[in-house]
Amino acid sequence: MPDFYSQKSKEQKDYYNQTAQSYDKWHVDTPSAKIVDFWNFSNLQKFIKGKTINKSLELGSGTGRLANSLLEISQEVYGVDQSSEVLKIAGEKYPRLNLTCAEVVDLPYDDEYFDLVIINGSLHHFFAIEKTLTEAYRVLKIGGSFVLLGEPSSEFLKPYNPFFYFWLIDRIICKLLAILKKTETPSVAIEPDAESYKPWVLKKQLTAAGFEVKTFYSYDYFVRHN
Repeated sequence: MPDFYSQKSKEQKDYYNQTAQSYDKWHVDTPSAKIVDFWNFSNLQKFIKGKTINKSLELGSGTGRLANSLLEISQEVYGVDQSSEVLKIAGEKYPRLNLTCAEVVDLPYDDEYFDLVIINGSLHHFFAIEKTLTEAYRVLKIGGSFVLLGEPSSEFLKPYNPFFYFWLIDRIICKLLAILKKTETPSVAIEPDAESYKPWVLKKQLTAAGFEVKTFYSYDYFVRHN
């Protein structure tokens, strides 16, 4: 019987291999996705301002939208994803990227190989946070930077969080607009199963993996609509 990680890893891999051709339509080309990507990359640039980045790595690189942007600040950019079909699209779009189909819990790189390691909105699909963070720490050079962006907070949809009510109104309005516009609902979910995190627990897990946390914040966001 497969362990929990192996089971979830297979589910994620199968899902993204099967829906690879819709990946950009669902996760890259929507206006809300472009806003989030711009916000995240702007924050990334602030975090590493003044640092020389020779080699950078994105874990869960998808079709390469952020990895390609990293070429603005890094001489060499590597990307790892477990979906071979998604990586095919990334390779066709961005031939300068060094892409590898591999598991984030067993990275095919030497110790202290990268100046920058980043995870952008995909850690919650890995289902192996401790091992993922340990591997990210292993391949990061001493003095290098690890940046984690766009992870969902499990506190977001709690009634005591004021943003919950903004989210609820947003959902109702968007649902009504979809009905009026007769927008078709995708026949499959646009994302597979995912985790969410308590911010203070995530911070402790980063510290336990060996990272010195320099900047840490969480923010609430509206659901991404297609």
